Amino acid sequence: MKNNKFVHLLPSFIFLCGIFITLFIGLLSKKWLEENESLRFKTASEQIITLVKQRLQENIQLIQSAVSFMEASENVTRDEWQTFILTQGLIDKFQGIQGVGYAQFVTEENKNILIEQMKNEGFKNFNIFPDQQTKDAFVSIFIEPFTTENMRILGFNMASESIRRNTIEKAFSTKEPALSSKIELVQEKDFDEKAGFAIFAPLFDENSQPKGVIFAGIKVKKLFENVLGARYIKIDFEIYDTQDMNKKTKLYDSNPKLQNTRLNGYKKVSFHGNEWTFYFKSNIGLDIGNINKIIPLLSVFIGFLITLFFSLWVRSLLNTRQEAYKIIKEKTKQIEHSEMQIRSIFQAMQEGIIVQNADGEIIECNLAAQEILKANMEDIIGKTSDDPKWQAIYEDGAHFPPEKRPAKMVFQTKQAQENVIMGIIREDGTKVWVMVNAQPIFDDTFTNVNSVVITFNDITDFRASKKELEQYVALVDANVIISSTDLEGTITEVSEAFCRISGYTKEELIGKNHNIVRHEEMPDSLYKELWEVISEDKSWHGEMKNRRKDGSDYWVDAVISPRYNEDGDKIGYIAIRQDITDKKYIEELSVTDRLTGIYNRLKLDEFFEHQLSFVKRHNEPFSIIIADIDKFKAVNDNFGHQVGDEVLKEFSTLIKANLREEDVFGRWGGEEFLILLPATSLGGAKVLAEKLRKLIEENNFSHVGHKTSSFGVASYQSLDDAKTMVARADAALYKAKSNGRNLVMTQED
Repeated sequence: MKNNKFVHLLPSFIFLCGIFITLFIGLLSKKWLEENESLRFKTASEQIITLVKQRLQENIQLIQSAVSFMEASENVTRDEWQTFILTQGLIDKFQGIQGVGYAQFVTEENKNILIEQMKNEGFKNFNIFPDQQTKDAFVSIFIEPFTTENMRILGFNMASESIRRNTIEKAFSTKEPALSSKIELVQEKDFDEKAGFAIFAPLFDENSQPKGVIFAGIKVKKLFENVLGARYIKIDFEIYDTQDMNKKTKLYDSNPKLQNTRLNGYKKVSFHGNEWTFYFKSNIGLDIGNINKIIPLLSVFIGFLITLFFSLWVRSLLNTRQEAYKIIKEKTKQIEHSEMQIRSIFQAMQEGIIVQNADGEIIECNLAAQEILKANMEDIIGKTSDDPKWQAIYEDGAHFPPEKRPAKMVFQTKQAQENVIMGIIREDGTKVWVMVNAQPIFDDTFTNVNSVVITFNDITDFRASKKELEQYVALVDANVIISSTDLEGTITEVSEAFCRISGYTKEELIGKNHNIVRHEEMPDSLYKELWEVISEDKSWHGEMKNRRKDGSDYWVDAVISPRYNEDGDKIGYIAIRQDITDKKYIEELSVTDRLTGIYNRLKLDEFFEHQLSFVKRHNEPFSIIIADIDKFKAVNDNFGHQVGDEVLKEFSTLIKANLREEDVFGRWGGEEFLILLPATSLGGAKVLAEKLRKLIEENNFSHVGHKTSSFGVASYQSLDDAKTMVARADAALYKAKSNGRNLVMTQED
């Protein structure tokens, strides 16, 4: 009975055992599912953070490459900047970067200079904005890609807004790239596209003072959407700029509609001194079926169900492991591909690159380094920079000791070494001149230098060309009389030859105008004509009489031409002169009256024609005076010709002393004299003639006492030439003689 009863109870016992086993396995499975979901959720969260860091690090490396590029050249042009940025694959490789640019450090007094420079480059509407009274500014002048949206950032003062300004200050303080807090991108129009942050990397000048910053505007929406594309578990995430999680600090939300979540978690991440808070969320877990619905209906199938359950569980574990291995393999392949790309870029760089470890041993070098040093990789790797096979010298030829070389100095000072020029004597005995920059690579604590990256360019040809040009410039400076002025005629530069012939030093000449060497005998009309010609962007050619510092005279043949800048704008004038003093002395002997020392008839004719040509072009007044000594024949008859010659000399001296600098005075013939009066009307000429008549009348001439003279005055009329003007003046003189002498008569009397 008992046995039958036990057998009767056996199905119930088995059922109860099955229920117990099923519940036990269900509880274990539920716990495993929750733990596995949590683990996968955490792994996926860490993977997203890793991908974000990797993407940001790629952007940082691009910015650091741009810094190295700007430091490698004193003056980078806009075209060079564009070429460099685009060759880095900005558009194809760096998702999320709105643009990479350069903002120049500008002091208050230099802002207008920068604005003028940018306008000269073709940006006619360029201005610095926002218009705030800040002392200094970091003004955006380069941006790539140069799209319509990005052009709006040109002229933007990065220091005008507190977030960007604080980030720039942090970058200069740490001398490392820095990430900003959340900002609105200037380039974007749509509100949803404006959220982003900026990366700033500092640039220093040769005095370790701020020169500018390389910046990149990051559009978080595009950046993080691309990161989502690399996920292997469906979770969403939000990123906040600080520890405070609110709408104002939210940078990104991959799924704003997801509110009720099954799984969530927070993670604070620090990157280049900036702290972000990641909030991960998901309402989808590891779905392997609803175990609560699996109830053993029949005790016969309990074992099967348990076996099946365990089989499915193991299979799920195996599938999960296989999927994890697959993802790891794929990510490893991506990392290897990225490493290959970086190494390809490293080898393709045109400048030589060498990496030394803390022991000074060279561990990496690119093809350009091998070409410059004329050595194979096997000859370089494993060596040190102070290897005896590579001798180094200073520019003056002195020995460059190993402890002073750039790499050693970086390890000693923990500071970058920039633009060090040194000569390297290669193993084959040839010499190459290089410009070297050395950058420290710090450990994770940023206290010790783990390695040094050395970049160098071959400047041998450039150095030789520069030296040859300097020799040529020195030769020209010593032997060619050259001066440059601004548009107002103020001297800005003079050659040594100019100083030597004028007797003035450069300090005495620069800042003055050419009046400092102007001779009082040179007429105003000549300088007026000169300025009219060069003001019309033409070249003027002529001869000038100048005065040295010691008061002596010299003559030059001058060519004066406009001077332009690289944009074609006229910025001043340049004059090239030739010393013709000896030539003019010979000419002067041929145009001077030997007795009186004033101009002879030949030179008077030349001045006469020149003045008539000027008057006809400019329609200005012009008059002449013919003077004759009364009864001069009686002087020769009564006192002799020697006394007569003395009277002519005294008469000439008296007249010349009472004329203007621009007036021309000469002996017309015998006792007749001609005076040319530029810019003088008939009335003005008559007044002058009357003044001269009185002076002659009152003068007590040697040997003969008082003498008088008569004057004939004529003024230019339309279609006049020298003969017609002289004829009218002669006629007026004849009237003065006929009316009793010692008179002034004009063409109208």
